[in-house]
Order: sequence, then structure tokens, then C-alpha cells
Amino acid sequence: MPGTQAWLRADELRYRTLIEQIDAVTYSEAYAVGGAPMMYVSPQVEEKLGYTPEEVGRPGFWKTLVHPDDRERVLAEDARVERSSAPWRMEYRVLARDGREVWIRDHAVLVRDEAGRPSFWQGLWVDITDEKLAEQAMREALQLERDAARRLRTVDEMKNTFLDAVSHELRTPLASVIGIALTLQRARTSLAPGDADLLVDRLVFSAAKLDRLLSDLLDLDRLSRGIVTPKLRRSDLAALVSRVAEEWEGENGRRLGLHLDPVVARVDPVKVERIVENLLSNAARHTGEGTPVWVRVTRHRGDVLIAVDDAGAGVPRELRTALFEPFRQGPNAPGHAPGVGIGLSLVARFAELHDGRAWVEDRPGGGSSFRVLLPDPPPPAGEPETVFEPSERYRLPWGITMLEPPQGGAGPQPGASPRAAGEAAGSVVPGEEGGGNTR
Repeated sequence: MPGTQAWLRADELRYRTLIEQIDAVTYSEAYAVGGAPMMYVSPQVEEKLGYTPEEVGRPGFWKTLVHPDDRERVLAEDARVERSSAPWRMEYRVLARDGREVWIRDHAVLVRDEAGRPSFWQGLWVDITDEKLAEQAMREALQLERDAARRLRTVDEMKNTFLDAVSHELRTPLASVIGIALTLQRARTSLAPGDADLLVDRLVFSAAKLDRLLSDLLDLDRLSRGIVTPKLRRSDLAALVSRVAEEWEGENGRRLGLHLDPVVARVDPVKVERIVENLLSNAARHTGEGTPVWVRVTRHRGDVLIAVDDAGAGVPRELRTALFEPFRQGPNAPGHAPGVGIGLSLVARFAELHDGRAWVEDRPGGGSSFRVLLPDPPPPAGEPETVFEPSERYRLPWGITMLEPPQGGAGPQPGASPRAAGEAAGSVVPGEEGGGNTR
């Protein structure tokens, strides 16, 4: 008998040594509904979690270590296994004493006595944190690959859209330039003076259209590379916008409703001119000939607000941000609509160049209101007080000059106040009170 006991003690020591040398935590928990104290917890638990085997062995203590985000599913599975006596197999997170999250893979089986009665749970768990981190890194790498592939597809689609649009935009004025040039070359001596002048005017118009397209493309490239800086100077914005509006009316054969407050601000006049040109070009492309269009320049809390409103179909809310991305056009653009989808992108980029912003919102009464808000920073010491004006011939007398409203629109009536004229133009951002030129 003593020999048998010695053999058993040696055997127990051998198995305990084996258990306590492996890279895992083994445990034995007494069987009891609702939980029971641990009969044994291997000492590796202190290395893994910072708690002693005695602490972990207290009834229900292990449940307090389960990560809050995993606790509900772990406790639900624990209750199910306890009722069914099924094997326990779970992966979940526990919190170490120092706050670390440790992923464990926990397996246990119910051991029964010779009579088949439940006796205790025998379990083992291993630290799988590195495995989970590797899985997460793999998922992130796969997501990055998917995102990169999606971006490449988007870039490829944008490239195709860009090439289609640019080829169409270049072909039309270029064909006109070549056709007119050949006509002048072959029949210049037989053309009546009036016909020759008309052809030259059309030639200049087509060449200017090509120049605008190339300027837009070059500007978008320079802005994307961050090599454009604004050249700020005090500028007469009412005169500037009035000149652009007059050119737009001549090119499109349409009238504009104008409300121009006498705003002088420190901006880059060339960039602001392009902003207004592109906003008006967008209105011409996406509204019918009889659709009213209005332009407003006013002060808003010390900044400058430029708004181009129209009574068209409006812009769906979900597209209002995308419209200011390159090569995007609105849903109502016909297939033959001119433009390569960079005009509004340039509007946004030029606004950001001034530390301002561009956006579109609903116009009260229907339609769209494209808006640009530009700051008016104080001039540095020593800057000249000269006000930049596009041309003296576009200088407008301040006061109220009422012309007929845009064709088909309900414009302001003669004698109306500047505020009433602004309301007729669909203004929703208040400006400073004061006289302006309205028509």
C-alpha cells in the first residue's frame, strides 16, 4: 500500500508538472447550478492576467473579468451549457489586472462520477490575442486592398468620363474654328464685309470656349497639386459680377435678375470672376431657356456672399456634396449637355483658396441656390488702398435701377426695396442692409 501511494504521488507530480509547464491555463470547477468555486487553477493564470490562482478561484470571479462587449453572449452560453451539460467552447475577451484585453479560447467538459452524476468541469484556455491581432491585420489589409481596387475602378471610370466629355467639348469648338478658318482662307475675297465680320466673331467665340476649357483643366491640376496661391486685393465685386453677368446674357440670350450691393472686399478678383462664370455656366447648362436665374452679391456677418439662384428642378439632397467633386454632373443633365463636370469643383476649390466654402441648398419657391461665402480679411500694413475694378465702363451708379424680371419669373416690381428684390431672388441668408444695384 505505501508503494502504491508513493506511485500515485509521483504520478500526480508528473502530471501537475506537465500541466503547469504548457502555455495554457487549466482549471477544475466544481459542478453546481449557478456556479461554484474552482477546485484548481494552474499558476500560468498569473502570468497571463496578473491575478493569482486563489483570486481566480473564487466563485463567479471569472465572469467579472469578461469584456463588457462580450459579457452578454458569454453568460448566455454559460447558462445554456449549465442546463444542457454540453461541452463549453467559446472565444471571448477578458480584462487583465493592468487593463489589457486578452483574447482566450476556452474549452471545458463535464466530468461525471462512476454513477453518471455530474462531478466537476475540467477546462483549459489558451491566449489567442496574437492570433486575433493577426486576423484583424489581415482583415484591415483586405479592406485596404478592396478600397484601393474600388478607388482604381472609380479613377478609371472618371478617366473614361473625362475623356468622353473633353473629347466632345474640344471637338465642337475645334470643328467650328477649323471650319471658319477654312472658309475665310478659301473665300475671303468673295465674302461680304458683314459676313466676314460675323465669321470672325464666331471664330473668336469658339477659340475663347477652347481657352476656358483648357484654363479649367490647368487650374484643376494646379489646385490639386497645391501650387496656387490667391492674389488678394481690394476689389469692387458688384462691378466684377455685373461684367460677368452682361457677358453671360450676351452668350446665352437670357436675362439675369441682379441684386448687387456695393461690396468692396479683399479677394482674388480673377478667381472670384471664375467662380461667378462657372456658377452661371452651370445654371445655363441645367436650366431651360425660360427658367429665371438670379445673381446676388451682399455682405453676410462681415463676409461676402455670392449666390446664383434658379427656378429649375433643384438638386437632390444626396447629390449636393458630390456635385462639387470633379467630373460629376447633376441628374437632370441631358446627354448632350456641354461641360466636363469640373466647373463646380473649381468653384469649391477657389472658395477654399480664400478660406471660404461653397454649397448648394433649396431655393424658397423651388429650384437651387448655389452659394459661395468668402472671408474679407483685413489688409496687411502698407497695402495700397486702390480698388480693383474690371473696367470703368461696367461701373454702375449706386441706387435702385429696376428692369424687367427674368423671362417667365416673378421678379421684383418697380419701386421695390433692395430687401424685396433680394427676397424675390430667393435669398435665405441675410445680408447687411444698404442700397445696391438691382435689376
